[in-house]
Amino acid sequence: MIYLWQQFMEYDSTERLLYGLAALFTVWALLALLLKVDKKHWFRDWAEAGFTAVWLALGIRVVLVEAFEIPSESMVPTLQIHDHLLVSKTTFGWHIPGIKGRTLQFRPVRRGEIVIFVPPSAPKESYVKRCVGLPGDTVEVRDKRVYINGQAAEVSTSYGRLTKVAPSALNTLSVAGQDYISAHLPAVKAAQARGDQALAAKLAYQTAWLGPFDLATGTYYLEAAPIFVRAYAKLTDTAAVGDFETFPKGYVEPHVAGSKQPMWTTDHNLGNRDWFGPYKLGPDEYWMMGDNRDNSSDSRYFGPVSGEALRGTPILRYWPLDRIGFPK
Repeated sequence: MIYLWQQFMEYDSTERLLYGLAALFTVWALLALLLKVDKKHWFRDWAEAGFTAVWLALGIRVVLVEAFEIPSESMVPTLQIHDHLLVSKTTFGWHIPGIKGRTLQFRPVRRGEIVIFVPPSAPKESYVKRCVGLPGDTVEVRDKRVYINGQAAEVSTSYGRLTKVAPSALNTLSVAGQDYISAHLPAVKAAQARGDQALAAKLAYQTAWLGPFDLATGTYYLEAAPIFVRAYAKLTDTAAVGDFETFPKGYVEPHVAGSKQPMWTTDHNLGNRDWFGPYKLGPDEYWMMGDNRDNSSDSRYFGPVSGEALRGTPILRYWPLDRIGFPK
């Protein structure tokens, strides 16, 4: 019983709810049968309807498609916080406990595609990142840019925070940032005037992403909050957009006490987020990184992801309505 309870708690909250309801309606349906309740009686009618609906939903979620909400800004600007995705769980097949590898794999992982997986640092959670390295690759990061087997392989969707902005882009970005602050700062001040400091602090740091600003010098985004605006740009545009915020080579990122960030990188003496590796992936290892390179807990921190940890690929962003589409 203790083992079953531990296995049950390994599931996320939605799966626990579905399994709990499945158990409830299964017992309910069996009770109705054992008591020989009339088919037209509400007790048996509800039991059969609930049993069918819950087990059908559970089967679809476990085997075919799962709804997934983006919890962080690690994939901005490709995926925003609170974007809702439908994830195909058939793409990479299924991992059956006790059996190595994956069963009925439709196709292997492709370099550059978005993948949902269970990170080694948080076995009860699902992360969404972009697969940068495949089994057998040697991965290295030099001054933010990714190199695969010694060749520059930076994907065009990766962004970094700027410390300096190209002069020809300053006016456009400054106007957009000031407009955002002017529109949202009054709500912060109103909360402060009411003495609601908790709400004021929450509103002050509530961020939104503005853009893209496709200018002659490159593609920019702004991370805007009522009290600050930060510029980001594509790493492939580095020669034109300005200077990126970069950790120095040899710098060791401090471990934050109480955080889930493991010391994998430090333990392997591989560097930091901007100067990392080289690291050669094993035969069943994948290297995952967020598009928002300066704010992403990914393989640079928790290490490679095994094939058994892969859960699927997004097939549709269905919420919010103005962002419906196929994430790439």
